[in-house]
Amino acid sequence: MIYNTLGDTGIRVSQLCFGSLTMGPLQKNLPLEEGARIIKKAAELGVNFIDTADLYGTYPYIKEALKEYPDMVIASKSYAYDNKTAQETLNRALKGIGRDYIDFFLLHEQEGPLTLKGHWEAIEYLSKCKEKGLVRGIGISTHHIAGVKAAANIPEIDVIHPIINYRGVGIVDGTLQEMEQAISVAWHNGKGIYAMKSLGGGHLIPHLQSAFDYILEFPYVHSVAVGMQRIEEVEVNIDV
Repeated sequence: MIYNTLGDTGIRVSQLCFGSLTMGPLQKNLPLEEGARIIKKAAELGVNFIDTADLYGTYPYIKEALKEYPDMVIASKSYAYDNKTAQETLNRALKGIGRDYIDFFLLHEQEGPLTLKGHWEAIEYLSKCKEKGLVRGIGISTHHIAGVKAAANIPEIDVIHPIINYRGVGIVDGTLQEMEQAISVAWHNGKGIYAMKSLGGGHLIPHLQSAFDYILEFPYVHSVAVGMQRIEEVEVNIDV
């Protein structure tokens, strides 16, 4: 397993990030023990990074897995926009995973400068939490090139979780080449980059090898989040 330091955060993460959405109630809705078993198998094989969100309902699986692998790096996301919603969703994350800190807390689906401006109170709140050690890094997830460009120049943002895949599936506001350029700028500005939907939300599974070859050869990504809901998927993704 390859490990990279996530930008300027100083936190080392596995090149494969366990995307937990697909195992949760919004998709497969696995029983608790089965979901936790899959995460633990991934950890046994070297995956140390898990992506989740307030919306996903997957905290229970992660909490159970952390009992055996307590040092895994956890990133969660929420639609918080002010002090109240940031506090509520962060507290749910901390309680949900059973730890007194979370590694990364991201604002979900940010579109660009205006969206970030509208969520600035939440960023300020999370910055205070970072000073207290409740959060180790702040970030955004985005399907927008404009979101990556905006976040690349905001000192308070440590991590960006952008959509990118070899066919540009799901990029809202431009081309794959424009997204590549925006991510390159963010990388060189010291932002941690972990990619989402490298398989195009499942649409590129028939082209699995091409999809993985592209994202693993793209030089400006530290880790790649891939949704997994079976041990066989974990094993295949690790071997790619």
